[in-house]
Amino acid sequence: MIRKIKKCFNRMAGVKRKAIPALAVSLLIAFLPAYPVSAAELVTARIDVIKTLVAAIITAAGAIVLLWGIFDFASAYQQHDSAQQTMALKKVIAGIIMALGSQIVALLV
Repeated sequence: MIRKIKKCFNRMAGVKRKAIPALAVSLLIAFLPAYPVSAAELVTARIDVIKTLVAAIITAAGAIVLLWGIFDFASAYQQHDSAQQTMALKKVIAGIIMALGSQIVALLV
């Protein structure tokens, strides 16, 4: 009985040894990043990364300006200062444009 169990384990171990290289190759192919074919694609891929980073920074700055404008508008509204309310609304609109800038550019292109 023990010999039969050892044979089963030996057979399973043989199958596992054969399956490991195939599994490794399939995982390598599955997770292999797609590299650009030409030099032009390599350059444009790097420019796209920079463009995405700049768009994210502008969007974050826009959110900050938007919140700053809302706070300024609330304080100007409390003091009944129409000149400051106008300036705060300009900040709010500028913040909205900055926060949605990447989407606006994507619509225009």
